[in-house]
Amino acid sequence: MSGAPAAPAAPDPALVRRLRRMRAFATALLGVMAVVYAGTTWLAPPGPYVEAVRSFAEAALVGGLADWFAVTALFRRPLGLPIPHTAIVPARKNEIGRALARFIRDHFLVREAVARRLGRANLAARLGAWLAEGMDARGATQGAAAEDGGNAARVSRDLGLALAWALREDSAGSGELRGALGGTLRASFDDVSVNRVVATVLEVLATGERADLIIDQLVEFGRTELEKNRVSIRVRIHEQSPWWLPKFVDQEIFDKLVGGLEELLDAIAADPAHPARAEIKSRLASLRHAMADDPKLAAKTRALKDELVTHPTVRSYALELWQRLRAELAASFADSSSPLSLGLQREIGALGARLRADERLSAELDDWLKELLLHVVDNYRDPLSEIVSETIESWDATATSRRIELNIGTDLQFIRVNGTLVGGLVGLALYLLRVALA
Repeated sequence: MSGAPAAPAAPDPALVRRLRRMRAFATALLGVMAVVYAGTTWLAPPGPYVEAVRSFAEAALVGGLADWFAVTALFRRPLGLPIPHTAIVPARKNEIGRALARFIRDHFLVREAVARRLGRANLAARLGAWLAEGMDARGATQGAAAEDGGNAARVSRDLGLALAWALREDSAGSGELRGALGGTLRASFDDVSVNRVVATVLEVLATGERADLIIDQLVEFGRTELEKNRVSIRVRIHEQSPWWLPKFVDQEIFDKLVGGLEELLDAIAADPAHPARAEIKSRLASLRHAMADDPKLAAKTRALKDELVTHPTVRSYALELWQRLRAELAASFADSSSPLSLGLQREIGALGARLRADERLSAELDDWLKELLLHVVDNYRDPLSEIVSETIESWDATATSRRIELNIGTDLQFIRVNGTLVGGLVGLALYLLRVALA
């Protein structure tokens, strides 16, 4: 993937201190074993107890060094030596990202898995409850929600700000921008059938306003399925790891990678836009089919388009009307206390209340949302999964390795400590067995 690597977030000082403290403890324990081994080998007088201690220290030293090498090799080259199959995370970051993306595509973004999850969810009811939260019977905010206006007010405010930005006059170069846009739109307008353009616009109006809700559900589904399949991910990635790498290290690494993916999915989610009512949806669908398939209507719309576009009086009036309307709308949408913004807020809140009260409408909308979500999964599973691989590829390899080490490094240092102690106990057990057999 081209482009500069993504800048990593600043490391958490608490994680840095904890990792340093645990690494120092593991290294100190290894040093103590080295001192004990040297002392019992060259300084202490021979004896059964000294031999037992030396066997413990010798095996602990070997176990501790082996685990130090294994833990270090995950993130960097031990002692800077170019040993094969070391610095695994930075060297194979892109392969890990692509493998994880393929796994998500093949096991999460499939119709059966999504349909199973959607069968337990009532999307329309949850949308209605969320939109109606903080609203009283008159459509006004109440309680703690009055301070921020409730969810309906937030949706209305964000939608208003977006529309105000889209409608505002350019501060610089507005004439050139309008000229370029006008020429492009006129050329595109002349090349396509007006009836199909209108049909496409109607289709967008009937579906696009619920795009944010679909994204929210995809995020929730992805988070749930990732949590349920952590073991499967670890097994898949472990198949590509070196044979000497402990299985629990793979588990720790990919738990954090999946956690990063969950954060990424959360960041993708957006506020829901204003949805169309079920009655309007039905009328838009009927009109869309008529506009797309009726040849007589197509001929009439093309003739009307040509007449309207070429008539100078119509063009002058339309430009003046648009400029005045744009200024009024931009000012109203930018002001959250304007009648237009307050009315939009009331309608959004009323939609939420109606979805909660009207079971038939809620069921129809829920079925439509689920079918649309399944359509998205069936047709866009590849681009959705590529978000994972492309995002991981954009990360800087060294910074990514450091980030993972900060999160799981403390547990890996415990592995070093356990390896040292378990190695020592094994060495002591072997010594006692040898003495017993002798």
